[in-house]
Amino acid sequence: MSHPIYYGSIEEDLLLLEQIVHGSRSMIEYYQSILDTKKECELTLSEFEGELIGYEGFLEATVSDYLIRCASRTRIIQDTNEFKTDDPEYCPDKESFERYSGVAKCLNGTVKLSIRECCNKIIHAKDVSLTFVKLDSGLGQYWNGVCALKGDMHGKPWHIEIDIKKWVLAMKFYYAIIVEL
Repeated sequence: MSHPIYYGSIEEDLLLLEQIVHGSRSMIEYYQSILDTKKECELTLSEFEGELIGYEGFLEATVSDYLIRCASRTRIIQDTNEFKTDDPEYCPDKESFERYSGVAKCLNGTVKLSIRECCNKIIHAKDVSLTFVKLDSGLGQYWNGVCALKGDMHGKPWHIEIDIKKWVLAMKFYYAIIVEL
């Protein structure tokens, strides 16, 4: 028997990822409205800038942690279970990934995108970065939900971007399907 994995813990992590991505802009706008944005002098940070730096560092580490937890547990589940139906052509991974257009895109290399492949890329990425977008005010930036992953496989580079909002939806749909199989 493989590692016993509680699906609910994955769904919990997916929900938290979803909350983080949908709350990023709102949080930064709140910080901007409540914290001091003025600098004492040019060489110092404003209260807002200091909080923003801390938030971005926390965000990058936390998002990476949740992604790795979800991806690694999902891959274990995929490798240790056979999700069969009466239709030998049916694939819950394919149905879930294709349900939401734009879950991920390949920017470099040859990557056949799927739930499984996104999980593999999350696990094996050598360079991970979140995409930040400037607020309309120009005084800060928020995470727009895109995670860029880069790495190589057998010496061949790859680069994909995952829209975490859509990936979470696809993953939740995937788990809703496989618990029934």
